[in-house]
Amino acid sequence: MLDTGIAAEAFSLARQGDIKVSLMTVQLSDKSEAETNAISLVSANTAIQVASNYWKTMSNNRLSFSVSNTRTGVKSSAASWQSYTQIMETVTREIGWVSNPYTALVVFVASPTLSSGAYGAGWSTNGISGRVLMPLPGTLTNSVVTHEFGHLLGLMHADSLQCGSGATDVASLSDGTFADPSCSIREYGDTMDLMGASQTSQPAISSSLWQFAGFGRGDEIFDAGTVGDRRSFTLTAWAGTAPNRAVKFRDPVSQEVYYLELRLPVGYDTATAVGGNRGVKIVQNGGSTSASSIILMPNAKPFAGYYSYQHAWQAGQIFTTHAGTKVSIDWISSSAAGVTIESTFAAASKAIAAVGSSWAALGASTSGVVCGLRDGGCYQDYEGGAVIWSPATGAQPTWGAIRARWGSLNFVDGPMGYPTSAEVCGLPQGGCYQDYQGGAIIWSPATGAQPTSGAIRARWAALNFVDGPLGYPASGVTCGQPGGGCYQDYQGGAIIWSAGTGAHASTGPIRTAWGATGFIGGSMGYPTAEVTCGLPQAGCYQDYQGGAIIWSQATGARATSGEVRARWAALHFVDGPLGYPTGDMTCGQPGGGCYQDYQGGAIVWSPATGAHASAGPIRTAWGATGFLSGPMGYPTGGVTCGLPEDGCYQDYQGGAIISSPGTGTRVSTGPIRTRWAALNFVDGPLGYPTGEVTCGQPGGGCYQNYQRGVISWSTGTGAHASTGPIRTAWDGTGFLSGPLGYATGEVTCGLPEGGCYQDYQGGAIIWSPGTGARLSIGPIRTAWAATGFLTGPLGYPIGDVTCGLPQGGCYQDYQGGAIISSPGTGTRVSTGPIRTRWAALNFVDGPLGYPTGDVTCGQPGGGCYQDYQGGAVCDRLSVGRFSQEFEPCWWLVSGQKSGKN
Repeated sequence: MLDTGIAAEAFSLARQGDIKVSLMTVQLSDKSEAETNAISLVSANTAIQVASNYWKTMSNNRLSFSVSNTRTGVKSSAASWQSYTQIMETVTREIGWVSNPYTALVVFVASPTLSSGAYGAGWSTNGISGRVLMPLPGTLTNSVVTHEFGHLLGLMHADSLQCGSGATDVASLSDGTFADPSCSIREYGDTMDLMGASQTSQPAISSSLWQFAGFGRGDEIFDAGTVGDRRSFTLTAWAGTAPNRAVKFRDPVSQEVYYLELRLPVGYDTATAVGGNRGVKIVQNGGSTSASSIILMPNAKPFAGYYSYQHAWQAGQIFTTHAGTKVSIDWISSSAAGVTIESTFAAASKAIAAVGSSWAALGASTSGVVCGLRDGGCYQDYEGGAVIWSPATGAQPTWGAIRARWGSLNFVDGPMGYPTSAEVCGLPQGGCYQDYQGGAIIWSPATGAQPTSGAIRARWAALNFVDGPLGYPASGVTCGQPGGGCYQDYQGGAIIWSAGTGAHASTGPIRTAWGATGFIGGSMGYPTAEVTCGLPQAGCYQDYQGGAIIWSQATGARATSGEVRARWAALHFVDGPLGYPTGDMTCGQPGGGCYQDYQGGAIVWSPATGAHASAGPIRTAWGATGFLSGPMGYPTGGVTCGLPEDGCYQDYQGGAIISSPGTGTRVSTGPIRTRWAALNFVDGPLGYPTGEVTCGQPGGGCYQNYQRGVISWSTGTGAHASTGPIRTAWDGTGFLSGPLGYATGEVTCGLPEGGCYQDYQGGAIIWSPGTGARLSIGPIRTAWAATGFLTGPLGYPIGDVTCGLPQGGCYQDYQGGAIISSPGTGTRVSTGPIRTRWAALNFVDGPLGYPTGDVTCGQPGGGCYQDYQGGAVCDRLSVGRFSQEFEPCWWLVSGQKSGKN
C-alpha cells in the first residue's frame, strides 16, 4: 500500500537501476526468539527475486531488486497488535534506516497477517526507494512482495467501477461524485492486474499504470489522440512484447482518456487471461487515487468475493463512453483482436444522415451536424425540423407542432430529454405522438401538442392512453400544487399526483363534485385511488385524502368525509341501511355541527356528541320535534334495537326516542323521562310510552301515557308514575283536571291486606284487593286521618265519597263504618252499634239527621253515645237498665246524663 501522504507523479523512462534491499527479520516485543527464527529467509529471498524478475520485465530491464545485506532476529519494542504503520515507523527509527535513491528496506515479522488482515504494506520515496513490511511467508508471499514493490515504485491499486444500475461508464460531477449515484469505486477490484487483489499469479499491470510509471520501451501503447471519426485498430497480447500492442484515445466530448489492451494467456497473463478474463480490457487512469487505475468491465454490477471472472470485453460487444464514443470489439483471435473506435461526431453524422434521408417531411438539411449537446448528443437542422442524436437514443426526427412543444420545454435540456422514437400518427381523431426519454408529446387537432411524463403518464398508460376514458391531454403537467403535487388535464378529466398518494385519474360527475369542494386545495385533498364502480345500483366511488366521493344515478355525486364518513363506514357504506348519500355535508348547525342526508336517513355530528345515524320511524319522530333545532338536539348514540316487543331507541341530548310495533314511536324527555328511567324504562312496570309528552295541563304540568300507566309532572309536584287500578280510579276523577290534581308521590304498596296508595294534591287513592281503588279527599279524608287511616277502626274505604245528601252532605263508607260530612254539622265518623242503630233510623233521612259529634265513649258502665241533629244514639247497656238494643236517647236531649226508666 502506497502512503497516500506521498504525492504521486508520473515517471519517465529515465528511471533505471538496481534497488538494493536490506532484508531483516525483526523480533517484535510480544514474539519469542523461536517464533522469529521460524521466518524463512529462503522464502523471503525467493519472493524478492520473483518481484525483481517481474519488474525487470515491466521496465524493459531498467529496474530490478537485489538483497545487499541481511540481518536476522533484530529486537524491537514494536508489538504485533500495533498498526503496520506504527510497527514500521518504530523499526525504522530503532535501526536508524534512512532512505536513499535505489535502496529499500524489507522487514519480515512473526505474525500471520498485519493489522486489518493485510498481507503486506509498502511505502515509497519518490518512486525509487521505500520500505516493505511483511508477515510470515505464505502461499501469496511472492505476489504480495511483487505488489508491495509496485507501491515502492510509485503505483497505487488497480480498482474497478461498480454500478448497481449496470452502467459500464459514468461521468463524474464537479464535487468528485458520480453522476449515477449507484456507482462507486471498488478498490483492488481489477484482479487482471498485479495491483489488484492478491493472488498466486502475477498478471501484468494495466497499460494505464504502465504508462503512468514510465515502464517498457515507450512504444507499447499507440496514442490515437482525440478520435473525431471512425478508426479501427489491431491489438496484440498485452503481456507480450510487440510495439503498439495497446491503444489509448481521448473522448472528443468528455476529454477523458481510455486504454484498450488485449489480455491473452501469454507471459504473466498465462494463468489469469482465461474464460471471461480473456479478451479486450478497457481501463483508465485514476480510481481511488491519481496513481491508481480503474477497469471498466462489461458487467459492472457488484460481484461477490475477491475476484471477478468477467473483466474482458468479448467479440461482438460494444463499449460506449458516457459521452457517446463507441468501442466495438470486432473480432478476437488466438493472437490479436480488432477494435473500432467511432467518435460521437462520426456516429451521430452517420445515424443522422440515414434518418434525414428517410423522412420526406424534413426536406433538405439547413446546417451541418452540431455536437456538444448534453450526454454527448448532436443534431442537424432541416427545412421541416431537425434530427437529434444521442448515444443512448440514436437519431430521431422531430418536426411540426410536437417539435415546437418540445422546444418550449427547452429541447434536450428540458424535462423530456432526447426523443426516443420518430413521430407516430394514425391515432383517434387524427392524433400523433412522439416518445422521449422523459415521457412523450401527444398532439391532436382539438388539443394541440401536450407533454406527458412521469407517474401521471404511467397512470394514463394504465388507462389505455388516448383510447381510454381520458382521451387526449388538454394541457401540460402543472406542478407546484399543495404538498408538492402535480396534475394534468385531459379531454375526459384529469390525472393528479403527489408523492404521498401517487397518480390517479379524476373523471365524470365524481370529478365535478370534487371540483365543488375546491379540488386539491379543498377539504378532500388528493385522490388516493382510482374511480371504482360496480357498487349496488350501478354506483361508483373514489377515495381521497380527506374522505371519498360516491355517485349513483339516483343520488348524484356526493362527498363524504370526517367522522360522518367514519360512521357511515361502520354501517357498511352503501351496503348498509343508509345506502347512498343524497346530499352534501351541511355544516354550520347549532353547536358547530354537521349532517349529511342518505337514502335511508342521515348522519348527524357535533363536537360534543360525535357522529350518529338517524333513520326510520325514530328519525321521523325526531323531525317532528324540529331536528337539531328542537328540544331533542343532537343524537348521542346510534339506534339500538333488541328491546322487549322488538323495540328500538335512540338517545339524544334532550332525551330519547323509543319505538315499538305495538306503541309507535314516541319522544321521551325531561323529568318525565327521568322518572321513567328510575322505573327501569321499558323493562319496568310502565313498559313503552304510548303517547307523546303532553304539556299545557293545569298548573303548567305535563304527562305521558305508557302501556301500563302514566307519568305526570308539574313544577310543584315533580314527576310521578301512576299505574294499575289507582290510575284507573284517578282517571275516573277527571285526571289532572279533577279534584285530586297531580300525583305528589309514587304508588306505595305494602299496606295491610296487600293494599297500596298514592298521594295527590287533592288527596289520595287507596286500593286493596278486597276494597278496590277509592278516592280519599277533603274533610272526609281529614277525618279518616284522625282515626289513623288504615290502622284505625275504619280500615279501607269501600266506596268513593258520595255527595248529594240533604243539606249538601257527603259520606264515604269504610270497612269499619263511614264518615259523614255536611256544612252545618261538620265531618263525623260513624261506626259500630251506634251506626247500626242510626242506619235503622234511615241515616240522615231519618229523625236524627246528621251526626253533630263523634262517637263518645267512656260513659258510666262503659257506654257510648253520638249526638245528632235530632237527638242522640246511646247504648242501654251503658247504664245497665235496658235490653241489648239501641234506641234514641231522648233523655239526652234535655242534657241528662243518667238513664231513662
